[in-house]
Amino acid sequence: MIVNEAKYIDWITKNGVGQNDVVSSSISSYVSYLNSVSRIINQDISEFTLNSESSIDVIVNKIQGKRSQKTINNYKSAMRQYVRMVIDQTKQKRTFGNTVL
Repeated sequence: MIVNEAKYIDWITKNGVGQNDVVSSSISSYVSYLNSVSRIINQDISEFTLNSESSIDVIVNKIQGKRSQKTINNYKSAMRQYVRMVIDQTKQKRTFGNTVL
């Protein structure tokens, strides 16, 4: 499960996913990738489990060998977008106090 899935979808829609990706098709792919990661590691994807490049590395180490490298690279792209969203939300909270936007 993806905690804040709606926010993640909204964030990708507003910020894009990558220069070679078509946003509309990539959104469902990225959500699917994160849900797959969640199932593989048997843990929710949240700001506590996925909040930095090092947390991506920890998760990748858990799934290494369970999926092809190409699939893992796709997972990493989706995880990086989630991390960017978390970082962006953290910056907004600092800028506007603890008011959630």
